[in-house]
Amino acid sequence: MISLWLWALLALPLSYFLNNLWCLRRNILAAKATGLPYVVLPWSNLNFPWIVLRPILQPYLDKLPIRDALWFKLLSVDWPWQQQYAVFQRLHADNFLYVSPSHNYFNTADAAVIDQITRRRHDFPKPTEVYGALEIYGQNVVTTEGNLWKHHRKTVSPPFNEKNNRMVWHESLRQAQSMVNGWMGDQTETSATIYRVADDCMKLSLHVISCAGFGVNLDWPAQGEEPLANGHASSSTRKEAKASEVKGDHTLSYVDALQSLLHNMLWIFIFPLSLMKWLPFSGIKRSYTSYIEWGKHLRELFDNKKDDIATGKAQEGMDLMGFLCKGAGMTSDPTELDSEKSRTKPVLSDTEIMGNAFVFLLAGHETAANSIHFSCLFLAMHPPSQRRLQKSLDRIFASRPIAEWEYERDFNALFSTMAGAVLAEELRLIPPVPAIPKCVPPNASSQTLVIDKQKYTLPPATYINLVSLAAHRNPKTWPAGPPSDPENPVHPTSNTDNDLEEFKPERWLRESTQVSDSASAEKDVYTEDAPNTATGTNSSHALHRPPRGAYIPFSEGYRACLGRRFAQVEVLAALAVIFKNYSVELGVERYASDEEVERMGSEERRELHGKAARDVRELMKAKMGMLFTMQMRGTNVGVRVVRRGRERFADACQ
Repeated sequence: MISLWLWALLALPLSYFLNNLWCLRRNILAAKATGLPYVVLPWSNLNFPWIVLRPILQPYLDKLPIRDALWFKLLSVDWPWQQQYAVFQRLHADNFLYVSPSHNYFNTADAAVIDQITRRRHDFPKPTEVYGALEIYGQNVVTTEGNLWKHHRKTVSPPFNEKNNRMVWHESLRQAQSMVNGWMGDQTETSATIYRVADDCMKLSLHVISCAGFGVNLDWPAQGEEPLANGHASSSTRKEAKASEVKGDHTLSYVDALQSLLHNMLWIFIFPLSLMKWLPFSGIKRSYTSYIEWGKHLRELFDNKKDDIATGKAQEGMDLMGFLCKGAGMTSDPTELDSEKSRTKPVLSDTEIMGNAFVFLLAGHETAANSIHFSCLFLAMHPPSQRRLQKSLDRIFASRPIAEWEYERDFNALFSTMAGAVLAEELRLIPPVPAIPKCVPPNASSQTLVIDKQKYTLPPATYINLVSLAAHRNPKTWPAGPPSDPENPVHPTSNTDNDLEEFKPERWLRESTQVSDSASAEKDVYTEDAPNTATGTNSSHALHRPPRGAYIPFSEGYRACLGRRFAQVEVLAALAVIFKNYSVELGVERYASDEEVERMGSEERRELHGKAARDVRELMKAKMGMLFTMQMRGTNVGVRVVRRGRERFADACQ
């Protein structure tokens, strides 16, 4: 009997191994039939046991000869960031497959191929199963496809309009002023070294999305009852929410519940909610509690908004939640309830409205916060670009106080000049997601792509990665110059013979752009990719225009991000506030004291700044990773904020 049980136990892993071997052989044959280059992996880089065990095994695996094998590098789920364009260079191809027992994955850094895929949304839809964790409060525009997606899009598009963008602009100015005041504290000329920039940018963005998305007005600690920025839209439903307030049957406040939920989202991605309730681990329990608590807050906000709309209170300054409610058919006019228009317009359920509200918050909050954070770091590492930005801001705003900065007058001037170039370059180097997933559905027909004038066919059940990190660095579609420091390349193997790994916002500036820092700068136009929505374009038409498919920080085509303009407005407003009157410098106290820096000459300061910048680049390379968006994990970079004219490295780094 014992031996029978033993054989049964041995048979389970053996059958699993043989099944994987058979599936791998089947997928290799399918890859060969495409005619594309391919790399064979023993298992998928998304294999759950491998994701869990890899950090533990990595130190030992790195000692083995396999560490340099291409298949081993592709086993990392973060390979797009770690390898960037190097994998494609190594294969001498901008399109390739990697094969695993579970699926075949088609990877592309080819602008022409990306353009084909994004234009043909019916042939290459999203693999919706990848986004299941984002449906914790209900289906939404991110997690749906086909007619269901069209249903969501028609209803959720109207909130992204110029009226709401104006609200975002003024709230971003207000919040950015509070953030800078917090950095400076009691100092007037220079701050202490700040290690919380990433956290503060997340807080700023959380405050902005809470205001524009939910009508909840949040202040920074000790800020007090500061008046709203000039021109900020008011609403009778706007509420003050304090992080310390826990009301009613809640165990967490609005802010605490939301911050805890966002911080612990990984557990929700991994475990079913029905299971999390019973697991004994503290991190999982915190995640589940924050999910329940913020769900209550979201429901209360939704119910209050419905009541306000029903009584006609929420007509001015309406936030995204208000627009969603109205777009779903809620109205204060009883004559509209039985109208033909009411019966035919698309209506979202309550859970779908809350699902969309949640995904707007998650995506919008992280995307904008990361762009502000990384823009500050890049500009601190490149003082000449920072000086050029500040000169551009001086031309746009002159001596006007921030209270007189206006969305209609100033946003397009920012978007079309150096500030827009900084944001475009930051998103080129660190897009919100490293690869945009698409697929050829399992039950669909094969799909043909034209690659270098030849036709290639992808079979059903093929996953697709539009590798934005590599497409943004492809020298075939991006103008490139020589590397600034060939002896110390930004990446050890990717684009070592050009400057595409480097932060150079000037690459976006046209000759005409450099003299258009004014309110009359070219107004950006909306494309056919985002019909009937004020979502804008990935970069201004006044800047360098890459070929379609070469630049996809917000995706492209009909599935382009609805919140694109929302994020651009927020980021540019925040950067303008920070850099109009202040400069951001790298903290160097680990290398030299303030007194030692003061005694240094220009050459010594240049060397000191160069060493600090190289160390920050290495830190970013090692600690960057993907959860929902690209961000640094487990570390912080120290910076100083100084009033303009008090910089320590500006002259040394010209």
